[in-house]
Amino acid sequence: MISIPVVRRHLTSDLLGRHIYLFGEGASAGAVLRRLADAGAQEGTVVLTDDGEMHMHAAALLRPVLPLGAVETFASIATLALAEAIEGTDGFGPIATPVWPDRVEIDDTTVGTSFVKVATATERLDFVILGVSVSVQALEAAAARSYDPNALIAAWLNGLDRWSTAYAARGPAVAAGAVRFRHRGAMSRREPSLGRV
Repeated sequence: MISIPVVRRHLTSDLLGRHIYLFGEGASAGAVLRRLADAGAQEGTVVLTDDGEMHMHAAALLRPVLPLGAVETFASIATLALAEAIEGTDGFGPIATPVWPDRVEIDDTTVGTSFVKVATATERLDFVILGVSVSVQALEAAAARSYDPNALIAAWLNGLDRWSTAYAARGPAVAAGAVRFRHRGAMSRREPSLGRV
């Protein structure tokens, strides 16, 4: 069960999670956050939904400075951050493989997906919503371990914060390089992740 106070205890991001909203079954995290963003929600606002059927949905509002043509590459950071969150930092997580543009797999089983929503003001990008949906049941079966949804959400938000910071500092090459590296399946649990930025 998702709990905002528990998610907050795992957060290290100063930006993502300043405002967190939790909705129940039937709500769409992306759609709810889109309405909040249109109403002027602050960057870093997060919407979580819990459908009561072992599915976790999270969406985060970002207001990056980037051209519209870069949105697809920027959006890949959601998938990268999810793969890292699933792998964990304890060395005991499974190898999570991003399958571009919007899936994460463990041994050919899809355990999570990502999505992006954007809004523009004339020719300028106004905001980007990055989100993920995870089948906790499929994830735990494929990984042969249990997951705390709250820790998983926080790990995704922390990773998303690191990736967005790296993207702002170094541009699309940081995401594109990680996409190419991880897509080849070259990662070992003993090798450092390009996502640890």
